[in-house]
Amino acid sequence: MPTTILMLALLAAAEGGGAAPLLEKGEKLFKQGDTAGALAAFDEAAKVDPKDARPHYLKGVALEKKGDSAGAVTAYKQATKLKADFAEAHNNLGALMLAKNDLPGAAGEFEAAVKAKPTYAEAQYNLGVARDGLGKKQEAVVAYKEAVRLKPEDAVYRMNLGAALRRTGDVNGALVALKDATRLAPRDATAWANLGMVLSDDKKLDEANAALEKATKLKPDFALAWNRLGRVSLKRGDVAAAVSAQEKARKLEPKNGAFAADLCRAFIEQKQAPRAVTECKAAVDLEPKNPLAHYELMKALVAKGDCGAAKSANASFKALPVKPEAKAQADAILATCKK
Repeated sequence: MPTTILMLALLAAAEGGGAAPLLEKGEKLFKQGDTAGALAAFDEAAKVDPKDARPHYLKGVALEKKGDSAGAVTAYKQATKLKADFAEAHNNLGALMLAKNDLPGAAGEFEAAVKAKPTYAEAQYNLGVARDGLGKKQEAVVAYKEAVRLKPEDAVYRMNLGAALRRTGDVNGALVALKDATRLAPRDATAWANLGMVLSDDKKLDEANAALEKATKLKPDFALAWNRLGRVSLKRGDVAAAVSAQEKARKLEPKNGAFAADLCRAFIEQKQAPRAVTECKAAVDLEPKNPLAHYELMKALVAKGDCGAAKSANASFKALPVKPEAKAQADAILATCKK
C-alpha cells in the first residue's frame, strides 16, 4: 500500500518552535533528492525539540524513500508515541506492516489513523484492505464505502469496494461500484476484468464477455482476465474461444494449477480427451490439494475411457475436503465410464 508523504514545513513554520527551520530545511533537501541531508536535518530537529513528533514522522518518510523499512517503522512508532493522534504516521506505519503481512497490526494502525482523522480517505481505504486480508468482509466494505464517499473520483477505491461487495454476495452493489470504476478509469484492465467477473456472476454473459475482452485488449499479458474470459466463453457455449483463452492464460502463468484445470475442462468440452488428461495431470502436479484438479482429471479420464485411472483420480478427489454432494456427483460421472 502506498504511504502518505506529507510535507509539514508550512505547518512547522506556522506553529513556530526551534525545530521549524530544521524541518523546513530537511523537507527542501528531501524534495531535491538529498535523502542523507534530509535525514541529518530531521535528526537535528528531534534533538532541538525532543517532544516534537514531526521530525520522527518525516524521518520515517525519508527512510522509506531510502528503502530502510525497519528504520522507518522505528521512526513512525516514535512519532505516534509522542503524538498519539498523528494520523499520517499511523497510516504509514500500517502500510509497512501490511507489506510484511502483519494484518492485525496494520488494521490497528489504520483504525488509529481514521479515529484521529475520520476524513482521511487513504487510511479508510487501507483499513479496508487490512480487513479484507483478515477475512472481515462486511467490515472491509464499510471502510471501502467510507473511502469512496471521501474520495469519489478514485477508481481504485471503487474497484476494491466492488470486489469486496462481490465477496459478500452483493452482486448488484458490486456492479454499481465496478461500472463506476470503469467510467473513472476506462483504460484500467483490472477494472474491466473485475466488472466482467461480476457480470458473469449475474449471468449477463454477453456483457461479461465484452468486459473481459476489453481487459485483455488493454493488457494482453493479463493472465487472470484470459482465464475468466475462457470460463465465460465456455458458459456461452463457445468452446473454441474457451480453449483459445485458456491456452493464453496457461502460457502466461504456466505454474498456475487452476488455469491448467480450466484448460483441461475446455479440452473435455472440445472432445480432446488426451489433451485434457495431460493438462489435468499437470494441474494435479502443480496443486495436489486442489479438488478441482482431481475432479477434472477424473472427468478427462472417463472421457478417454481409462476407467481404472479415473477410479483412482476419483478416490484422490474424495479424500480431499469436499462437500458430500460433490462426491456424489463425481461418483455419478465415474459410473458412466466405458472402456
